Amino acid sequence: MNKRLFVAATFLSLTLLASGQQAQKPDSILPNRKAVNAYGDVSKLLAKNANFPVEQLGPNVSGSEGDVVLSLVIGKNGKSDSLSIVSSVGKSFSTSAIVAFGKLPDEWSPAIINHQPVDKRYLLVFRYRKYLDTQPYDYKSKVAQLLSREKYKEALKQLSRAINDNKYDSELFESRSKVRQILGDVEGANADKLVSLRLSEEILSLVEVKVMGISSTKKVMMGTTTTRRVY
Repeated sequence: MNKRLFVAATFLSLTLLASGQQAQKPDSILPNRKAVNAYGDVSKLLAKNANFPVEQLGPNVSGSEGDVVLSLVIGKNGKSDSLSIVSSVGKSFSTSAIVAFGKLPDEWSPAIINHQPVDKRYLLVFRYRKYLDTQPYDYKSKVAQLLSREKYKEALKQLSRAINDNKYDSELFESRSKVRQILGDVEGANADKLVSLRLSEEILSLVEVKVMGISSTKKVMMGTTTTRRVY
């Protein structure tokens, strides 16, 4: 295999495995920075308060999972404003997301652009998923395995499936951009790169709210996980 392609594939595989583990640079040397909640990681704070709607737990409930996207502005005065629903799978899910945000301490360090505090609009994405008699599929680990075996076309298919399930994950678009670059699809790689950059800029938090269990026994375990972005 071409040495350049090997290096690129190896780097991509390591990136997928180490996703989210990079150290964030000190704010003092960053000309641009996203808004930060004064009480800590906003994704973790939201995850503590987000609950899967109880009325949607039945195995045969129609439309019982999906995404809620909220929009808000973090002002340069350190307060949030203009909370609204961009899209939602249903009222009970919207209520869950809004209640979770309402419990978040409204004390922020505003976004910094060119070393100046600014008002900035962001998106909060809540992904409600129900896994009865099944387990979440780990696309990123699967892609890393395929890349280690130089199966780039299969890795591309897995990434496309992952993006179809989660169109808000900037890391998935970044990874698919690199795979497309390896395969010679420069136009597709550039398009995915642009989407990745846009999502990184727009999304303040990506929170997964999920339930897992066995439908026959009607026993479910609720839980939340966070996808934390480091910029």
